[in-house]
Amino acid sequence: MKVAAHSQVIEEYLLALYKINRSNEKAKAVTLSTRLQTSPPTVHATISRMQRDGLVIVDKSKVMTLTKKGKKVAEDIAYRHNLSEYFLCNTLGIPWYEVHQHAHLLEHAMTPVVVKKLAEFLGEPEFCPHGTPMPGKELPENTIALMESKPGTTVEIAMIGEALEDSIDLMKILHDHYIMPGNIHKVVEKTNVLRSISLESEKGSTSLPFHVAEKIFVFEVR
Repeated sequence: MKVAAHSQVIEEYLLALYKINRSNEKAKAVTLSTRLQTSPPTVHATISRMQRDGLVIVDKSKVMTLTKKGKKVAEDIAYRHNLSEYFLCNTLGIPWYEVHQHAHLLEHAMTPVVVKKLAEFLGEPEFCPHGTPMPGKELPENTIALMESKPGTTVEIAMIGEALEDSIDLMKILHDHYIMPGNIHKVVEKTNVLRSISLESEKGSTSLPFHVAEKIFVFEVR
């Protein structure tokens, strides 16, 4: 898919908007400011440029959505990012919890020819190492947030929400406790007082706060 060239800053904004929209969150300037760790004035200036270029629409309530053109560019960036993560993790052996950070740099340097050849080399993967589907692909229909799982059920980790990937420390904790796509856990307990959910696997037990469990996706294993 050939797309017009955009600056690295614009690409980062488009990727962030794509992820926010895909998670069914409302994308506002403050959301982008927090996600990208950028000052509000800078965000507003960049969004104005993106509106001018026909990449986003901002409605009366200040919620941003990608235009058809913007979505096409964003999907291309997301594909490059996910493909980079897969390559770094499964071919180069960079730790699972670190590849997100490295992919942010690599994704901007990949030409369409490199993307095509790399995808072929990797066997056209459908998911990144954290379980995020490539654009055009979806998680299984029975996928739910870990928070929705009932105590006593056994679940398989399907995806680590992209909002969690920005923290290497958190991702390492998940890695060390076997909370990775394809791994099986039993939901032991949900505690409202401590606002945590307890899991048990062949590697041992662990506990996660609700706000993290809300961004981890699983499906029940019978």
